[in-house]
Amino acid sequence: MTTKRKISKTILYIFLIIIAILEILPVLIALMNSFRTNAEIKKIAIGFPKALQIKNFRDAWVVGQYGVAFINSLVISITTSIIVLFGSILSGYFLSRSRIRFIRFLNVYYGVVLSISVFTYMVPLYYAFAQIDMINSRLTVILIYIALNLPFNIILANTFISGIPRTLDEAAIIDGCSTYQVIMRIILPLAKPIVTTILLIVFVSTWNEFMIANTFLQVPEIKTAATRYVFFVGQRGSDLSLIYAAGIITMMPIIIIFIVLQNYFIDGMTSGSIK
Repeated sequence: MTTKRKISKTILYIFLIIIAILEILPVLIALMNSFRTNAEIKKIAIGFPKALQIKNFRDAWVVGQYGVAFINSLVISITTSIIVLFGSILSGYFLSRSRIRFIRFLNVYYGVVLSISVFTYMVPLYYAFAQIDMINSRLTVILIYIALNLPFNIILANTFISGIPRTLDEAAIIDGCSTYQVIMRIILPLAKPIVTTILLIVFVSTWNEFMIANTFLQVPEIKTAATRYVFFVGQRGSDLSLIYAAGIITMMPIIIIFIVLQNYFIDGMTSGSIK
């Protein structure tokens, strides 16, 4: 390895380490402060707890009513993730295998859709669902999340499946498999990295989403964890220890899921981004 290459690699590693520190530091600060008392935080904004205040998490869980909020978030996130997964795989398979010229238009269309901000159609969307009496319904939020998550994940699935040789499909069809059997028995087993990636992307985005959930879910009993956290901050803004504890409670499922599935996520992203 040449000296120039060593220097370039060292600079790259230093840059990545700095980015990692900047990403991890806020989480570590929130975690440390979640175990401190409110008085300690107001005296010194950042520091180690003198004694672990486990009761902060208990109080935050009870006051924020996170039990119901977690159930709502799980129902919405899991349902959305599963539907988007099957929709993305089926659409991605069709786009990658079809020879129709119209397919090019669909690829461009999905790319354009990704550039449109949700603020553009929030008001007419709310008005439309209000007209059919579907405000304060988990189904409404699920439908919106499906529509928002499908374009990107269809592109991701299309790119990945395009790298799977068509000869496998043809061999399976010759053996008597239907299109459905080809997808289930050939494509899905080979697409495990992208399947995990899609599930993780959709689950995280829906779990953390605030604006749509806060707009369409106005009854406390069906609010999600993200909206409950913001409501909690507004109600208990003076108790910083509970605010930090509530933040850790809200983000903990995402952190655990990502740690468990990070290898599959990286494999899926790299496989889905390069043909």
